[in-house]
Order: sequence, then structure tokens, then C-alpha cells
Amino acid sequence: MVRGNENSMLGQRAMDEELSYPDEFADRLELIWGAGFLSPGGADEVRQILRGIDLRAKTVLEIGCGIGGPAIVMAGEHHADKVVGIDIEPQLIDRAGRNAEAAGLQDRVEFQLVEPGDLPFEDSSYDVVFSKDAIVHIEDKLALYREVLRVLKPGGRFVAGDWLASPDADELPEFRRYRDLSHLTFAMQTAEQAGAAMREAGFTDISLDDRNAWYADFALNQIERIEGPLRDRLLEVCGAEDYERMLKVSYANAGAAACGGLRPTHIRALKP
Repeated sequence: MVRGNENSMLGQRAMDEELSYPDEFADRLELIWGAGFLSPGGADEVRQILRGIDLRAKTVLEIGCGIGGPAIVMAGEHHADKVVGIDIEPQLIDRAGRNAEAAGLQDRVEFQLVEPGDLPFEDSSYDVVFSKDAIVHIEDKLALYREVLRVLKPGGRFVAGDWLASPDADELPEFRRYRDLSHLTFAMQTAEQAGAAMREAGFTDISLDDRNAWYADFALNQIERIEGPLRDRLLEVCGAEDYERMLKVSYANAGAAACGGLRPTHIRALKP
């Protein structure tokens, strides 16, 4: 499987303060996926991850909050009582806070900068733990799942979107090309590995909804938008060289999905 380069449970801060999501990169992703979002599908995908989950009067912890889009959807559209988002890069936390204030949700949404490691919360603190496309950067999944279980209240739910990989992903040239071209660090499990780790951590009622078929089409549609209506805006934001690199990575991403190696998945699990 694709492995990260750090065993810390919440990932790592890059050497010499190099950021994975600097402002200029976040600007590009927002243009593609919508204000407040750094990963595919934006608000619509948050709605899909949460389908059938009632967040009213619930406290939610979001792991890998990015620049605030998912937390704003959970508090605004889904009426969560309180959403606490955590991330390890300060510029993301700053932008997330500004986005929540602009949405008028600063009283019910807060963002905290954390260090890699255990979650800085008491046992049984949250009704729901949520994550969208951030777990892929975390190497030690079992440690993560144990921490998620610890901070959930009894009967609490873990609800997430994660990028998994097929068992033969590392043998697929298209998947390897995407892994090699991306500047981000990925640590992907197979569905079998993810389910086994969650069971070992103590979760029950585990479900894994494979979204590869949806994402394979979605990735191609995103390329059409990048080459079409978004092209001029993206060139303004990032310049020709970075635009061409982004397009190359986007084609590689679509190839990784088309060959079946990249398997975005919706995860649900229950704390007994």
C-alpha cells in the first residue's frame, strides 16, 4: 500500500516549516471545489457522507478541518450544536476561522491548531467524529481509530470519507504515476485493512461504501472544468507553470481512479 513517511497519528508538519496546503494551493483548490473546501466534491460530498445522520443537538469533532467548509455545512445545514475542527497547519486554521465568521457561525464552530499526536480532548467528549479526505495523510490508522473511539461518547458515531486503495494498487502503473506526481503524502489502506483496524480499535457496526465508480466519472468532469470554464481564473491564481502541473496531476488522479487503484470510500462505525 501507499505509505506515508511519518508514524505520528495526525500526520506531520513538513521539515523546515514547508506546508502541504499553503495559501496559494488552497486558493486553487477552492476555485475547483468551492469556497472552504480543499478536496473533491465540496459541500455535496459532505452531504453524501452525512446522509441519514442527524446532527441536531450534537457535538462534532472534525479531524483535518482544512479551511472550514465541512464544519460550516455541519453547523449551518445540518444544525450541529457545536463543531470543533482541528488541523496541524496554522494558515488553514486562520482561513477556517475567517470563513466561519463570514458565514455567521463563529458561535457554533471553532478551529484549533494541534500538534501531531493524540487528540487533545477528554474521553467521551463528542457525539460524532467526522473527517473528509484527511485520514489519507495519517500513517498510523489503528492509533487514529483508537483515539477516535476514546473521544466519542458511548453510542457515538465515526463518519468519514477516506481515500482507500485496491489490494493491487502498487502494481498498477496509473496509480503509481499519481502517487509519484502528487506533492502530498498518502498512506492508504485497503478496505479490508481499514475494517480490521476499526474492529481492533473497538468499533462495531462498521460499513465501508466504495465510491470508486462515482469518483472515476467525477474526476474526468473536474478535468473538463479545469481545462474549460475554470482555466482563466486558475491561470490568474497560479500562473501557467503551476496550472500545467495541476492539470498533469489531475489526469494522473483520474487515471488512478479509472484503473481501480484509487477507491474513495465512505466510512461509518459505532462506539458501543
